[in-house]
Amino acid sequence: MLPLRLTAAVLFAGFLFPVPSAHAAGETLPALVELALKDNPAIKAAAFRVKALHSSPGHNWSLEAPQIGVEFYQAPVRSFPDPIRNQAEIDYSIQQAFPFPGKIGSRIDAEHRHAEMSEAGLEGLKRKVIRDVKTGYYELYLLDRRMEINREGQALMNRLVEIARRQYEVGIGRQADILRAQAEQTILKSDSILLGQSRQAAQGMLNALLNRKIGETVSVRDTLEPAEMAWAQDRLGPLLEESHPELQEMKASIRMREAEKSVARKDYLPDFMVGGAYKDMLRMPSGTHGGELNDYWSVMVSMNVPLAFWSLPRYKAAVEQGQANLDAAEQEYLDRKNTVSARAQAAWLKAMSGRELARVSRNVLVPQAKQALESTLISYQGGKSEFMAVLDAYRVSLMARENSEMALMRLLSSQADLEEAVGLGLDAIQSRLSAGDGK
Repeated sequence: MLPLRLTAAVLFAGFLFPVPSAHAAGETLPALVELALKDNPAIKAAAFRVKALHSSPGHNWSLEAPQIGVEFYQAPVRSFPDPIRNQAEIDYSIQQAFPFPGKIGSRIDAEHRHAEMSEAGLEGLKRKVIRDVKTGYYELYLLDRRMEINREGQALMNRLVEIARRQYEVGIGRQADILRAQAEQTILKSDSILLGQSRQAAQGMLNALLNRKIGETVSVRDTLEPAEMAWAQDRLGPLLEESHPELQEMKASIRMREAEKSVARKDYLPDFMVGGAYKDMLRMPSGTHGGELNDYWSVMVSMNVPLAFWSLPRYKAAVEQGQANLDAAEQEYLDRKNTVSARAQAAWLKAMSGRELARVSRNVLVPQAKQALESTLISYQGGKSEFMAVLDAYRVSLMARENSEMALMRLLSSQADLEEAVGLGLDAIQSRLSAGDGK
């Protein structure tokens, strides 16, 4: 049997530095992101809305439907309700409206810009779903690590109970030490239940994004590494204007308002109506108009007059409204640009500070807590410290490990926020900046 001091030291070393697994099991994050982009119901609904806009009648060059008419002219009252008995003639007519050249193209352009807005909105929704999937995955990673640390803590407490009981049996320990270790065991078991419930809830939220059954198990990798961010925050500005879906949506809104204003200005130009008629002369009373008349046809061309003083105010108001809408869209773009830039800056700062915090937690705090715990353990076994000091040192080391994993999770989540704020993945950002796009 190993000496008591050596056995405890080995147990604590295993708690602080568990043997890493031979491979990182679990579903990969890129695979889950791809699945969400393919199956997420909100993305599908937005894609169908884009398709509906592209399929709208306003996207096609077409004229108004023609008007075709038949008139039974001078039918005697006594022939009612038969309109073709004893009538004098039958008039056949057709009319077609033609807008002034360029009007239809302007309306089509406005519809195209509307569809572009919807496409940019779809891309923005995709970025948000990607961010939510990543943060959900990282949350599951943290919960799994905390559950793993909890299980190791329970195993450690089981051994500490054994150590305290043996010391009590040989007269160098106290019964209170056994009770404290057992109480710590109970706390760890309670935490394990709460962690399990939290994982089920987080797993359900992630499954909802993936359009899978809420209770379906999601396994995550047991090791995650943050991406490198070897670029300054001030280089993100040009990328935002080029890539951020919200800004692209606002730019499309400006183009749509410009097209609508163009439509309103072209309404000053007249529309035309072209028509033709054919008169089928059936019977005329004797002596009328010199006797029987031959069939004949007629052609009609007309146009509206928008510049008439009683109709002009309506068209002027439409142009003024279009200009106001355009000015509003431009100001909304500036406001959104400022907001997006601030969000990107905050996300970048959070990611950079998170990287430093994760480094300090992993490389400084955890080793310091390990050394403090080992020192306290040696003192306790030599009778120079109380069992409560061992528990305190254990709790500090437990908190250090959990904080280290939490710092990594927050760093990864802040990087996901940065990707959503910029509108590009970190690899794409790095690639474009390396190519000089952000200079």
